[in-house]
Amino acid sequence: MPPSLRAFLASLSLLLFAFAAPAAETAFKPVITRSTAANRIAEKPEYAHAFSNDVDWLEVGFESRTRYEVRGNDYTSALLSDDALVTRNLLYLGVKKALDPLRLVFELQDSRRFFSDLSANSNVSDTLEPLQAYAQLYFENAAGDAPLSLSFGRMAFDWADRRLISRNRNRNTISAFDGIRLRIGSENAPWEIDAIAVRPVTRSIQNLDQSTDDLMLYGLAAYWRGWSPHVVLEPYWLWLDQREAGTMAQRRNLHTLGLHAFGQWGKANAWDYDLSLAGQWGYSGGLAQRAYAGHAEAGYTWSTAWKPRLGLWLNYASGDSSATDKSNQRFDPLYGATYSFYGFSSYFSWQNIINPALRLSFQPVKTLKCEIIHRGIWLASSTDSWVKAGRRDATGSSGSYVGQELDLRFVWQLSSFFDIDFAYAHFFPGTFVKNTGAAPPGNFMQVAGTLRF
Repeated sequence: MPPSLRAFLASLSLLLFAFAAPAAETAFKPVITRSTAANRIAEKPEYAHAFSNDVDWLEVGFESRTRYEVRGNDYTSALLSDDALVTRNLLYLGVKKALDPLRLVFELQDSRRFFSDLSANSNVSDTLEPLQAYAQLYFENAAGDAPLSLSFGRMAFDWADRRLISRNRNRNTISAFDGIRLRIGSENAPWEIDAIAVRPVTRSIQNLDQSTDDLMLYGLAAYWRGWSPHVVLEPYWLWLDQREAGTMAQRRNLHTLGLHAFGQWGKANAWDYDLSLAGQWGYSGGLAQRAYAGHAEAGYTWSTAWKPRLGLWLNYASGDSSATDKSNQRFDPLYGATYSFYGFSSYFSWQNIINPALRLSFQPVKTLKCEIIHRGIWLASSTDSWVKAGRRDATGSSGSYVGQELDLRFVWQLSSFFDIDFAYAHFFPGTFVKNTGAAPPGNFMQVAGTLRF
């Protein structure tokens, strides 16, 4: 047995022992975080459902999204401007009871871009691919009253608060992984354990997607909800092992230890908070890695007709202090989400960033959700890069102030089957941008219609 797998199994055994707990009560309903985009899809996608009341062993779902988007002075594409029509179609089939303990899941993804002048991009296009194809052994009451499942095959899922592993929601293609996954408990129980040993799938526009031969991702997460609604704790550990990459610059061996915590308090749980802390160590590209990141958020929801919530947060991720030494302090966000967390423009990620933000969300009518977000962006290290734009001043003399972003979003639920999602982002460049090249304002707009049945 490889040493890495032995270490992973040993860690799993310790966590299983530590989280031995009384059986879950069926009436238990834990609170979820009010932080934007941080609630995970543990297994079944939101659009999937039982075929009928009489045929509940078969789960089906179809989601079709058509989006028109406009990008002006896109900082992630050398300030190019472009508009495009993009589509994403998902088909889900699951057999969940008829063959127990054996269960089967298949999900097909088809993502395309039309009328664009930009080169092909696997974040946008990936035609007719099996997004999920896995078998699962499921035992309803294997751990007291808690279910146990062992899945093997291709999977797409969220982990913890989605900042390091996510099933992408706004991006036109979704990340997937090949391997095995062990879950004990469920998202509606007082406790849950989730362990993975997977290979990330590399998306290919021309050929079938393949999992990477030289990279393994091990993970162990625990979810403690017994103190809900005041405290929910989600500690996790991830190990990215890429020792056999083609060049030293590609090799990574990173451990990430983190904690996500959230809760609510006060009259009618009006106040809420959400915290994430992560430390990272190992090596990356031949350099010793020591990095860390965090998110802190507090919000208040008024019990009035529009249900307004005002949230204030700070995202932080360390950056590299020097381009010439033998160490690296830039945090690696692995396979996490970015869109709602760091800006609708998609210019930023959980890397070398100080990002305070103020968010106002409200619901004028039951079918219309609105949000306004104002973000400020600084480099955590002025000698490191604005990573997604590829700009760096290794001397640090260009400053650290990248700019501000104003985001607007409206989601109109026209029926239980169809919604329209409008989003707009305007980027105001700061001194760092002006000192390192051209600095026009950036704009992003999208109108998306999504059909689900």
